[in-house]
Amino acid sequence: MIKVESTQLLTLVNEHVVCREIQVGRGTVIWNFVNLYECIIGEDCMVGAFVEITRGVTIGNRCRIQSHTFICDRVTVGNDCFIGHGVMFTNDTFRHGWPAESPDLWEETVVENQVSIGSNATILPVRIGRGSVIGAGSIVTRDVPPWSVVAGNPAEVIRQLEPRP
Repeated sequence: MIKVESTQLLTLVNEHVVCREIQVGRGTVIWNFVNLYECIIGEDCMVGAFVEITRGVTIGNRCRIQSHTFICDRVTVGNDCFIGHGVMFTNDTFRHGWPAESPDLWEETVVENQVSIGSNATILPVRIGRGSVIGAGSIVTRDVPPWSVVAGNPAEVIRQLEPRP
């Protein structure tokens, strides 16, 4: 485990953690067996075991990323978010039936502040609105309005939440 005492640019490789050119905020805890590449992780976050976060990802402050999660290029996560165990983000939808020919064709995902994503959800390139809850095992294929609860495959809005500060 690594506990970051001050904001720093970190490059570390040992038998348990691979971190290459990441920026990590103070108070963030990174558990063993992770791969973190050229990403930004805010203050007071927790990154669980067996997580992979690739280049170009930005994670806000006070986020919890549970074990076995994969966050690919072009994902932005806001502040105060929870990402459950085994969540998978994708940036290439194989729109033409095959992988994109260039990373320039990958699409962006934005997770706004105060979002909770349940275990084993799959998040395609979408915008998830502030305060929303994504049910465990859901496949999110389109944008989620703020303060919504979605679940299913494909995920559908099942109710609205009262906004909170």
